[in-house]
Amino acid sequence: MYPALPFGPVTLPTGPVFILLAAYFGLDAAARTGRRLGLRADDVWNTGLLALLAGVIVARLWNVFQFWYVYAAEPLLVFSLRPSGYAFWPGLIAALIGGYAYLLRSALHPIVMAAAFTPGVLAAGVLLNVGDYLTGVLTGLPSDMPWSLPYFGEMLHPVALYRAVGLLVVLLVVWWRLDRTRPQRTLYLGGLGWGLVHLIADGFAANAPITGSFRTSQVIGLVLALVCTVLLARDKSKPTIVTPEPSQLDLSQPDLSQPDLSQPDLSQPGPTTSSPA
Repeated sequence: MYPALPFGPVTLPTGPVFILLAAYFGLDAAARTGRRLGLRADDVWNTGLLALLAGVIVARLWNVFQFWYVYAAEPLLVFSLRPSGYAFWPGLIAALIGGYAYLLRSALHPIVMAAAFTPGVLAAGVLLNVGDYLTGVLTGLPSDMPWSLPYFGEMLHPVALYRAVGLLVVLLVVWWRLDRTRPQRTLYLGGLGWGLVHLIADGFAANAPITGSFRTSQVIGLVLALVCTVLLARDKSKPTIVTPEPSQLDLSQPDLSQPDLSQPDLSQPGPTTSSPA
């Protein structure tokens, strides 16, 4: 395992490094997708940063309130970057609320923005699972397969790598099938792929919570995959062109839809004058 990564004379913890990488490359992928969907990159970055800020603050505060007796004894732990020091679900809800508030304030379409963030979430998921593999956070069941990897002296399924490879495949498919005229299909396709990856890969996980005969993440993945499949099948909407609002136009680029009056139009014949005899 690699709990720390050396960078010259500096050694940094692996988990926080990959969290930062996931945040940056996830937002960058969302901004690139947003431009293909007719959004401004600044609006995508602002939405993502506000959502991240709200999510991190609420996730940390929730964890502090939940384990106050620990933080009361060591107050400096409040500023720790340990991934286990955050409450996931409260942070996720706060991130969604923060991002949606920005969309309302900026009059941005939530479905188009969600479609833009679909590849970003998938890219972030790839990096986060690579980090989980390096730190040994997510271990698998014992295995004798040729691709099994050693975890603490035992050959186990590399579940985190299963997830990373699966999400990378989904990311490539979503990017290839990106449809500006029907952005909701990008969202549904990404949700379907995410659900299937967790449904299959987490079947080999060893340290995941169990719900009945399935792991909790498998149940969530199955429900998400079924819902997105139904939405894709029922989506009969006609393609529509996403036209940005005037406030979203990128004024740094010339508007090719308007004629350039500064140049003469040579395609039309000009007035002819007869010379005197």
